[in-house]
Amino acid sequence: MTHRSGNVPKHPPKDPPAEFPPEGVGENQPSPASPGRWRRFFNRCRAHPTKSLLGGLALLVVVGLFCVDTLLAGPMQRWAERTMNANLKGYTIRIGRVRPHLWRFAFDLDDLVLMQDTHPDPPVANFGALQFSLQLRELLRLKVAGDLTIVRPALHIDLTQIEAEVNSHATLKERGWQSAVEAVFPFKLDRVKVQDGSVLYLSGGTAAKPIQLTKVFMVAQNVRNIAVSKSTFPSPVTLEGVLFDSGKVWFKGAADFLREPYAAAQGQVRLEQVPLDRLSPLAQEYQLKTTGGILSLAGAVEVTPEVQLAHLTEVHFDDLRVDYVTSQATKAVEKKHAKQAIELAKRVRNAPKLWLEVDSLKLKNSQIGFENKGTTPPYRVFVSRLSLDLEHLSNQAGHETSLFHAQGAFMGSGVTTLKGRVRSSAKPADFEVHLDVQDAKLTELNGLLQAHAGVDVAEGLISVYTEISVKNGQVEGYIKPLIKNLKIYDRQKDKEKPFKQRVKLHVMQFLANLFRNHSTHAVATVARISGPTGGPKTDEWEVIRKLIGNGLTRAILPGFLADPKTGVPARPVKPVPHEVGHAVGSVPSR
Repeated sequence: MTHRSGNVPKHPPKDPPAEFPPEGVGENQPSPASPGRWRRFFNRCRAHPTKSLLGGLALLVVVGLFCVDTLLAGPMQRWAERTMNANLKGYTIRIGRVRPHLWRFAFDLDDLVLMQDTHPDPPVANFGALQFSLQLRELLRLKVAGDLTIVRPALHIDLTQIEAEVNSHATLKERGWQSAVEAVFPFKLDRVKVQDGSVLYLSGGTAAKPIQLTKVFMVAQNVRNIAVSKSTFPSPVTLEGVLFDSGKVWFKGAADFLREPYAAAQGQVRLEQVPLDRLSPLAQEYQLKTTGGILSLAGAVEVTPEVQLAHLTEVHFDDLRVDYVTSQATKAVEKKHAKQAIELAKRVRNAPKLWLEVDSLKLKNSQIGFENKGTTPPYRVFVSRLSLDLEHLSNQAGHETSLFHAQGAFMGSGVTTLKGRVRSSAKPADFEVHLDVQDAKLTELNGLLQAHAGVDVAEGLISVYTEISVKNGQVEGYIKPLIKNLKIYDRQKDKEKPFKQRVKLHVMQFLANLFRNHSTHAVATVARISGPTGGPKTDEWEVIRKLIGNGLTRAILPGFLADPKTGVPARPVKPVPHEVGHAVGSVPSR
């Protein structure tokens, strides 16, 4: 018997696994079979037959609804267009396409165009889409309420179309706007949203800088809730937009969309940094030439069929330049506009359905002027670097007295201060004015002097001191101009003038030196103003106009007006009896 050594293994060692299979082995050999995705899917369906059946039915419903949406698009487009136009009066709507979404109880009207029948070009409005849908949350409560989202509405304001609308005398209800919407979506709207809306005023003069409100986003909740009384506003509304490309507009308040004959709203409004240069073409139609200007304001508004109210807590104008421009060609238009302004002021004053209040109005770093192109030569009178504060403005009687205070530079050089008070609703007129103009350069007034007095000056400073009070139908006050260092004739300035003109200037220079106070080198005159204002119905604007015509001109111009035959300055004009603000004395003083 042979015995194995303890060093000999019981079993022969196995060969170590080869790092790579032998050549030819494993090539083109099929991999072990594994179940595919579809097989796994069917296996799971067999494992859960109920869920699989429900899922299949849901898929079939979705596919079916998609097919139905596609089939209904054309007929719904024709139906919606026909139905809405049947309810509109004087307008026609065109719908680009309809996209039903039956699976979520919604549909969209895309690419709508609204046209006025009498003036179809341009369209009144374009809509990117009107998206109607039912609120699933309310459906779960067994209630029906809908949402309307208005996508990219663009409203175009055309004066021709507005005139046609006004002349038609048709109310908003008669136009059928609400009926047209309800005809295609006969469910109560709970929420209305506006996304990226715009309003554009169409005018040839505003093409370069259009007057427009853009990027309008609005949300109105609880739209169809019926108000308990006329004083309630059940629907919260928020709105924001961009005015004239850079100004900001905000509104936060509430509305009653079911108020008759039109909707009512109230809330807080705010405007910030609105550029006013866009209004220049409109201002030119009223002989106003404007440049620059920034507007900011804040306050509350209320618009209802019963009353319109605006209570502005602050109004700010910055960097505004305004000139009133007159000429011989515009005299007839100016009279027409003046008459319209007077009629408007009469309608606004103490109007029972219109309440306007401004707590504070400020004008900063601005300029106001008067430009006369109807004289030879034309001239411009202005106040620059103007700061104006107005307080307690109202169109209703019984409110606080309005106060005003202004500072500026007359003709760019004369330090000017104006202050006073006005009871704008008082009858008869009731106001006080204090005006100081110090050391304005007379050379800047040469255009005015040449146009109305036929002379110009080489040097001189003019100051004007005025106090005027109007109360109980009586006006009292004075206007005192003071001229210093007056030099009328200058050899270099007047060498090209005719001989008679130079003689006249010499005479006027002699008289100016004769009446000059030799210690102060000043020539002064005083115009006393006293008399009735013209009756209890005269308002403050009529009084101011007559004061300027009969007081200021009689006080300043007599020293420059010359007799055309002798060249000698005329004597001060004697007072005219029974005329508002007549000068009761105008005596040159030494």
